[in-house]
Amino acid sequence: MKSRDQNAPMILNGEPLDNSRYSLYHKRRIGFTLKKLHQVGARRIVEVGGHPWCMTSSLVDDPQFDLAATVSAEELTQWPDEIPVTSKTYTLQTAAGRKATFSNYSGNIERTRFSITERPDTVLACEIIEHLIRAPHVMLLNINHWLPDGGKVMITTPNGAAFQNVFRIKSPTAGYRAHTYMRHSYLYTLPQLIDLVSLCGFAIVEAGYKDMWPRTGLSSACGWFGTVPFSYCRAKFKQMIYVIAEKCKHQEILDSRPVVYAADLDWEFIRA
Repeated sequence: MKSRDQNAPMILNGEPLDNSRYSLYHKRRIGFTLKKLHQVGARRIVEVGGHPWCMTSSLVDDPQFDLAATVSAEELTQWPDEIPVTSKTYTLQTAAGRKATFSNYSGNIERTRFSITERPDTVLACEIIEHLIRAPHVMLLNINHWLPDGGKVMITTPNGAAFQNVFRIKSPTAGYRAHTYMRHSYLYTLPQLIDLVSLCGFAIVEAGYKDMWPRTGLSSACGWFGTVPFSYCRAKFKQMIYVIAEKCKHQEILDSRPVVYAADLDWEFIRA
C-alpha cells in the first residue's frame, strides 16, 4: 500500500478536497472498519454515504478491496423532498496517489427502492443511519436487494445509550442544521440496531461497542469506565456501536415493526 502524503489533497472528479480534519478525527474508526472488513473477507464493496470520501479513499488505498460503487446524494436538501435516482461515473485520487473510477448513485436511500448494476459482496454504511429521518428500514431493504445470499453489511453509528455529562445543562438532541440530512436524527442502542437489521433479512454475525473519538475534560473518565468487564459499562460508556450481518434471505417487506418505530398505520414495506 502506498504511503500517505499528509500534505497531498484527495482529488474527486478533478477537484481537490480538504477533508484532513475529518480524516484525523475519524482515523481510529476508519482503521477499525478496515480491520473488520478484512476479517469478514470483504472484496467487492459498495459504500453507502461516500461524502466526505475519507472512508472511500481508505478503501481505494487498500489493495484487498475493489470499490464497486458508492451511494451518496449529490444534492444537499434543505427539505426532505424526493431526490431522483441518478448514476454518474466518479474518479478519485487518494492522497497516497492511488486512483479509482466507480459509479456513484445519487438518491434518497430511505425513500426510494432502487437497483444498482454492480454486484458487491459487502455493503458498508458507516455513520449514516443516525442521519436518516423517517424510514431506515428502506435503506436496509435496498442493501438486502443489492447483496447476494451470504453477502455482508457493516453498520457503525454513535451509541445512543452513551453517558451524558450530568453537569452540562443542555438538550441531548442534536442542533438543527440548514440541510436535512446533516443532523443526527436518531441515536440507537445496540439492541435497537440489532432488531432493525435482523428484521430486514439479515443474520447478525458480530455486534459490539467501541471507543473511536477523542475525549476531553470529564468525559475522559468514561473511557476507563467503558473498560470495566460488565455489559452495562460497555453499553453506557462506549462511544460507538457496530453491527456486521449476513444476508440470510431476500426481504421485500418487514414481517413486523422495528422496536424504534411508533405504532403508526402508514408505514411502507411493513406488514404489521
